[in-house]
Amino acid sequence: MKFISIISCKLSTFFLSLVGRGSSLPGTIANILDKNILKKLELPKRIIVVTGSSGKGSTTKIIAHVLRESGFKVCHNEKGGNQKPGIITTLINASTLSGKAKSEIAVLEIDERSIKYILPIIHPTDVVITNITRDQPPRQKHINFIFEEINKGLDKNMHLYLNANDPILTKFNLDDKFNVTYYSLDKTNNSYKDNIFNSLNYPRCPKCNGVLEYKFYHFEDLGEYKCTLCDYKMPKSKYKITNFDDLHKTITLDKKYKINLNNDMLYNLFNTLAAYSVLREYDIDSSFICNSINTLNKNNKVFTKYKYHNREVFVLNNKCENATTYNQSMLYTLKDNNMKTIVIGWKEISRRYLWDDLSWLYDIEFELFNKQNIDRIIVAGPQRYDIAVRLKYAGIDENKVKIYKDLYEASDEIKDSNGNLYAILNFDYVDDFNTVMGCLK
Repeated sequence: MKFISIISCKLSTFFLSLVGRGSSLPGTIANILDKNILKKLELPKRIIVVTGSSGKGSTTKIIAHVLRESGFKVCHNEKGGNQKPGIITTLINASTLSGKAKSEIAVLEIDERSIKYILPIIHPTDVVITNITRDQPPRQKHINFIFEEINKGLDKNMHLYLNANDPILTKFNLDDKFNVTYYSLDKTNNSYKDNIFNSLNYPRCPKCNGVLEYKFYHFEDLGEYKCTLCDYKMPKSKYKITNFDDLHKTITLDKKYKINLNNDMLYNLFNTLAAYSVLREYDIDSSFICNSINTLNKNNKVFTKYKYHNREVFVLNNKCENATTYNQSMLYTLKDNNMKTIVIGWKEISRRYLWDDLSWLYDIEFELFNKQNIDRIIVAGPQRYDIAVRLKYAGIDENKVKIYKDLYEASDEIKDSNGNLYAILNFDYVDDFNTVMGCLK
């Protein structure tokens, strides 16, 4: 059945690609034909897995790009199938008909709920855990649940890469079980002393449950911390962003190597640093890594910032059901003291289930808008009234909130508003917004 499973996967991938599909269905077919197909493949000797609540796709894209530029043969699930069927599809299509890997390294983003099923089979050499946040509450429940789901798939032979600024991630290695490479962001001009987010994901010590004391915050519970009751503190990092110039959108790594960003949101800094850390552990020269990432960013046409009639326009791509991504956008708008107009919306909350959970809206710190110079807030999409109610509870002047069925109906309101434009949108509304603004035809 092994051969039939492999050939079926390859053929179905080919035919589905003709209609622009095929990331997971071929793997589903292969798994039906041989439920042990993943175990029967001869996998690459080195496998890099990236998991976490967000940032998986961006991080794997950088890692795969630089490895290929370095001369490695790489297989990568770049089409986004990050659960078991998608992983099977990727690995089979990067194998011969006998199931032997044609690549030297596999770079795989894997859904955090799927880790416990996949990692014990493929035995990755390296695992990056980008973050664990309150994400998709009906499916992901809470952060401790996701921590345990990921932890079930790990073993001591895996090399972990963790953000030292994130206290919940350090919990994976409290008993020094793993070989861990930590990375971190030094204090920046945007770091702050006192907590401004009430919805901290992990405010207590993972070792003794004491209160964490922060020297500074980057965002929510990310920063430099120590416990007030025990010896737990932020671990020492091997790789660092030692300078962040948000005016010119550049980061300096280890005081020497510079990367030009196409997106200066905080999550992009950490995703880039995570990828850099992995690549350095693969003995790739720092200058080469940075030059390769700069080339990738230069050629990656993303409409995240542009001009419209002398107004600055910022398109902030967020993830519905994840308050943390929206809170990052809230923090980003705080940097601009000028008059601004905010646009918020999405087409659909989730593609995973039928019900529309909106509990996460109340973890977003919309109250911060009251401290800003705002002309109006334009909300659009199926849940526009729910967003407007949340803004009302945040104490925002109702006269400033404008409600529309979709972004096209809101087009004139957006263009006639005042100040810089901040579009805080789910990914499914980004192209619509850029079309309205004339960037996409």
